Amino acid sequence: MNWIFTPIALPVLIASLIAIFVLVYTWQRRTMRGARPLLPLMTGVVIWLVGSTLEALAFDPTTRLFWSNFQFIGVVMAPTAWFMFSLMFTDRAAVLTRTTLGLLLIMPILTLILLWTSPWQQFFQVSKVLNTTGPNPYWDWVPGPGFWIHAAYSYLLTIAGFVILARSYRQSSRLHRRQISVMLVGAAVPWIANILFVVVRLGPFDYTPFAFLITGTAVAWGIFKVGLVEITPIIRRRVIDEMQDGMLVLDEHDRVLEANPAVLRMAQVTEDVIGQPVKQVTDRWPELHLRFHYLTSGQEEVSLAYDDGTTRHYQVSVSPLLDKNDHLTGRLVMVHEITRLKQIETSLMEAKDAAEAASRAKSTFLATMSHELRTPLAAIIGYSELIQERSEALGYEKIVPHLKQIGTAAQGLNFLIGNILDLSKIEAERMDMMVTEFVVPDLIEEVVNSVQPQIAKNSNVLELDLAPDLGLMQTDRTKLRQILLNLLGNATKFTYEGTVLLAIRPDCATDCILITVRDTGEGISDEMMGKIFQPFTQADSSITRVHGGSGLGLAISSRFCQMLGGTIEAESRLGEGTTFLVRLPVQLPLTQLIGSGNGRSEEAAQQ
Repeated sequence: MNWIFTPIALPVLIASLIAIFVLVYTWQRRTMRGARPLLPLMTGVVIWLVGSTLEALAFDPTTRLFWSNFQFIGVVMAPTAWFMFSLMFTDRAAVLTRTTLGLLLIMPILTLILLWTSPWQQFFQVSKVLNTTGPNPYWDWVPGPGFWIHAAYSYLLTIAGFVILARSYRQSSRLHRRQISVMLVGAAVPWIANILFVVVRLGPFDYTPFAFLITGTAVAWGIFKVGLVEITPIIRRRVIDEMQDGMLVLDEHDRVLEANPAVLRMAQVTEDVIGQPVKQVTDRWPELHLRFHYLTSGQEEVSLAYDDGTTRHYQVSVSPLLDKNDHLTGRLVMVHEITRLKQIETSLMEAKDAAEAASRAKSTFLATMSHELRTPLAAIIGYSELIQERSEALGYEKIVPHLKQIGTAAQGLNFLIGNILDLSKIEAERMDMMVTEFVVPDLIEEVVNSVQPQIAKNSNVLELDLAPDLGLMQTDRTKLRQILLNLLGNATKFTYEGTVLLAIRPDCATDCILITVRDTGEGISDEMMGKIFQPFTQADSSITRVHGGSGLGLAISSRFCQMLGGTIEAESRLGEGTTFLVRLPVQLPLTQLIGSGNGRSEEAAQQ
């Protein structure tokens, strides 16, 4: 049999050794009250953890599968043993008759049978495949109905045991209350851990055996009282000394009571500092001692320069240590190195600055090129119209359609350049605000006349639902007009022989106007709904080829809505149509006008 060492094997091995120690310790004191019923629980935990350890060390999938299945002996034992322990510890052992025990053992036995026969049926596990892509191989598995029945049964027994102990807590003496409270806390841990693994699927590894180890240790402490003190050296040697984070325990006089190897490596100290002032640990950084001398609680980041020229960054957390009278007796200092995080943060900031610089360069380029393109384009439009008029006058009817195509294409290009220029101005925060007061129905009539040819081209019907009390509005008329044209243009472009609705209603409660544009066209997929207001975005690459467009209309409309102090929202179902809802204040807020940077009103412009 081949064995390998994976990163998760060490903590599982340590947990197994602790569990074995608690099991042996409990066996040696099996005559004490509560010790004998604790033995099945700790036996199940030991089987579970030993199986996890051997699975983590196994090389081939067949061996790993065997030890994975072997663990389930402990898996099914732990909840049942916990329930039995709660009954026996609270003097309810009379309930555990042969019939009761037989009924309790039916589900664990059936679970083991279903598990070991999984290759021939999928009632317990639909599939189970070993994933070896990472440093810690784990099982990608799909549970079946049998597994959920087992899980429900285990949760029921765990909760029942918890309730039995909780009810006993109220009837116990002060000493036993302390014991039971520790057991209750320990009982909650595996329950939460298993739910996170089974139901929430928080990660690929099941930490429930570790949680049951906490339960067993807590129960042992509650029974033997001194057990925790005897286990402490093992925990300290196996856990604290191997921690990657530094740990310092200081007394009220700033003398070192405890220092793990990690903090000594960070401070580059090799001699024993226990009992020495903390200055001896930080003597090369005197400012560090001054900074934390009076800090009893808090968290700060520090940067330390070393002799080799490197600088490392740490997160230092300080917690007070209090006696039973809440008097300060010392401090616990935890040190976590964040050098790598700082390097990543610096890289991200540099990348952000570079991206912003590139964005500014892009906006400048687009604005410059838009201006440069408009000059020859104006000549193309003007001369094409002139040649078209002269051709019609001179009777050259054959070339008139071609001249019209030139004019149409030039107008379309001019519209696209205008959109690009608007977008570049918005991103550069150089878009002017021309605030005027106007009659809303007049603007609607103008917009409808503009889109009517496109409505007729696709054989659509435009429906208007305008409130009769639409009056004056004080905002940027040009931007509102472009918002309406963009939304109506999109609606009719993606709708054939359908209906396009334009509804406008005042909202007196918020002094806003509500604009709804609804179509019965193609609709937008859920995947694309979060991207439709981004520049140069189309539903898919074929949309541009079939319908045309640059994907700027909705992006500009969204930016204009923000500039006018309003919002725009969209709802859509693929194949059923799309609805856009625009909410704009009737009167442009002064904060929006000032926030635009170079906003001005029409009256100011005239002056």
